[in-house]
This record gives sequence, C-alpha cells and structure tokens, in this order.
Amino acid sequence: MVILLSLLGLLIGVPLIYFVWMHGMRGKPRDADALVVLGYRCEGGRMDPLLAERLDTALALWKRYRYRYMILSGGAVVSDLTEAGIMRDYLVSQGVDARRILLEEYSRNTVHNIVNCAILMKQHRLQSCLFVSNSFHLRRMRYISKRLHIPASFYASRSISAIGRQWKLTFLEIKAFRLTLPWLEKASNWEQKGWMGNTKSRSTAG
Repeated sequence: MVILLSLLGLLIGVPLIYFVWMHGMRGKPRDADALVVLGYRCEGGRMDPLLAERLDTALALWKRYRYRYMILSGGAVVSDLTEAGIMRDYLVSQGVDARRILLEEYSRNTVHNIVNCAILMKQHRLQSCLFVSNSFHLRRMRYISKRLHIPASFYASRSISAIGRQWKLTFLEIKAFRLTLPWLEKASNWEQKGWMGNTKSRSTAG
C-alpha cells in the first residue's frame, strides 16, 4: 500500500511540479526599443485564442510602457495569410499606429522567430527588446535566445483561466524542446546565414 501511494504521489506530483515550473517564469514588463510578439497558428486565417492572449498582453504593455516599434513575427504556416499580417490587422483595429509596426513574415517555428526578429532589429538599429508570448512558451524562448547569444527579455500575462487552457501545450513543450535542438544547429552563426524560414515566397515589410 505504501509503495502504491508513493507511485501515485509521483504520478501526480511530478507533472504538477513541472507545470508550475513551466508557468513560473512570467518575466518583468519594461521599456525597450522593440516590443516583439511571436505568432501562433491561424488556421483558415482565424486568430487562435492563444494568439489573441499574446496580442492583448502586448496592447496593455504598449499603452503603459515606451517602445519605438512593435515587431510581429510569424509566417504563413497553416494559412494563406501570414500570422504577422493577421496580428497587424488586429492591432491596427485596436488603435496601434501601423507606421510603428514591423512585420517578420518568414518564420515557421520559434527558432526562426527569434533569429529573424534579431536580424530585423539590427536593420532598424534597435538595441533592446521584450518578447511577448504565452507563459508555457517562455522557458523555451529564453533557452533559444541564450544558445544563440541573442539578448532579450521576456514577458507573459498569467491568469488561472489562461493557464488552464495551456495544460496540454505545456506538456507538448517537452517534445518541442527536443525538436528545437536541430533547428538551433541550423541557426548557429545566424548573423552570417541570415533569414530563416519561407524566404522564397514572402518579403519582410514594415
């Protein structure tokens, strides 16, 4: 009985500890040259609720802190429209000046997002950035940035209802970390290699 209870405790406790650890990294909002929002799949050109959460978080930061530009990152992964373009339309409808939005429309995964945004920042002489995403995503983003020596800060809003919707994705991050490793190898020396993703059919615009 004791062994059975111990096993049960492990089955419940380990996933719970992992979940709390993953969402424990919230980050600190601050001023920066660029506020960067990473995309999320938009099937049929429709914005997923997870992406809407990222954008609403970005809007709140945009109104409260000082940024020169907002960078929107995401290519056409499961839609004919790019995630960056869909995000721009939403933000403009909410009152953000389109002239202060930069689009990165090549990316097809998180490594692409971070590398391409770093390149775009260099082009526009932006020195600092705050990346916005969902809380389940932040630890992998920080890991990628550190591995590629790209300085960045990170932030996610955190509410019980939002985190509850991210339960499955939190555990899928284990697989995502493993899939990230070969992309990190491809992204080594990113400053010399340049843009990553679907660069043949899309162009980056501001």
